[in-house]
Amino acid sequence: MSKMKKVLIITYYWPPAGGPGVQRVLKFAKYLPDLGWEPIILTVENGEFPAYDHTLSKEIPKNIKVYRTKTNDLLKKYKRFSGDKPEQAIPVGILSQKDLSFKKGIAKFIRLNFVIPDAKKSWVSSAVKIGKKIINDDNPDIIFSSSPPPSVHLIAKKLSQASNIKWIADLRDPWSKIHYYQNNRSALTNYLDRKLEYKTLSAADQVCTVSRHFGNLIEAEKNKLHVIPNGYDEEDFNENSPAAKDKLKFKIAYVGGLNENRFYPEFFKGLSDFIKIKNISNKDISFIIVGVVQDLYLDKIKNMIVDPDLIDIRGYVSHGEAINIMKTADVLLLFMEKVTNYSGHIPGKLFEYLAGGNYIIGVGAEEGDANKILKKVNAGIILNPEHDFSEILIQAYEKWKKGQLHGAKRNEIESFSRLSLTRELVNMFEKDK
Repeated sequence: MSKMKKVLIITYYWPPAGGPGVQRVLKFAKYLPDLGWEPIILTVENGEFPAYDHTLSKEIPKNIKVYRTKTNDLLKKYKRFSGDKPEQAIPVGILSQKDLSFKKGIAKFIRLNFVIPDAKKSWVSSAVKIGKKIINDDNPDIIFSSSPPPSVHLIAKKLSQASNIKWIADLRDPWSKIHYYQNNRSALTNYLDRKLEYKTLSAADQVCTVSRHFGNLIEAEKNKLHVIPNGYDEEDFNENSPAAKDKLKFKIAYVGGLNENRFYPEFFKGLSDFIKIKNISNKDISFIIVGVVQDLYLDKIKNMIVDPDLIDIRGYVSHGEAINIMKTADVLLLFMEKVTNYSGHIPGKLFEYLAGGNYIIGVGAEEGDANKILKKVNAGIILNPEHDFSEILIQAYEKWKKGQLHGAKRNEIESFSRLSLTRELVNMFEKDK
């Protein structure tokens, strides 16, 4: 048996951090040993995460080394300035919020315009110091950094140049052109960040991202770009799961955070009209929301739905519990970011939605990459907000009653399995410089 090669993975988000940002790197690390690569993790010890999920720790491969370094995260200073408690999580999408207090508004302006590339950059020096020790002690064959935050690539660049080890930069989101920077930064800040991005990524041997459109938004040499989408883990959807659908109740579920950038009142009006038109009660239907929902939008939803008892608010749950809810739902909702020039955005949960075999109704730009995937696998549709959603819900409801709602192409969906995608990553690892 050949000796395992080693990859040093630099990631800010790692268990006990929860949320979608953890999944990509964690699943790569989970399957790399099966493909002949030993992952070595360099992460943060005292990071600021929007959510925690301690159940994810069981997915970390046994006996792999995980190095954690301390950081004086700028988000801690943000909390002190804005009056938040130290243990209070900063919600996803805080930089895209408009309804902030005066202090938080000032902190947001400073963060957007004076902190380049991101609020995690204070981690760089300690991570580089430990990274050099890891390289000396463990002798990795390759370095792999995954953002956000982009600061991980600054760390990887320094380590790669100091050791002459091949480096692959992975971007789950664009760097300087991420959606919450649009129209929120000065021209000078945009210029400086784009310059830093290009200079940093030009030093990488290869650059990886999650969609072709995102590749167009990344300041990197295009001949270095590769696309490996997000995906789903087969083991999360094995046949032995206790999850089972309720054949007597039509179940609609939304999994994910809900804020200003993802709230579509048009859909909830359509849902309310659907309930009225079909004259159905909470005995016939349930609407589950899983994730952190800002109070403002939760109140709006409750005011729009005729019967508040139809709404089941779960809040943030473990990844395993979220998967179970996806499996037991009949219709899953996908609310796309309200951002122009962002058609490459493919939420990571889309692939888990697909793996659950459910019908998906999305709201957002119809021309995006996510909608192309849904149509290709025959699993649902994304519609512009102007559409009459009562109509699409009635159609789904009638098909559900006849047992005809789910007809996704399983062979197409299987190409998004985490094991298949990790094979693609290994091909990048083993490609000559």
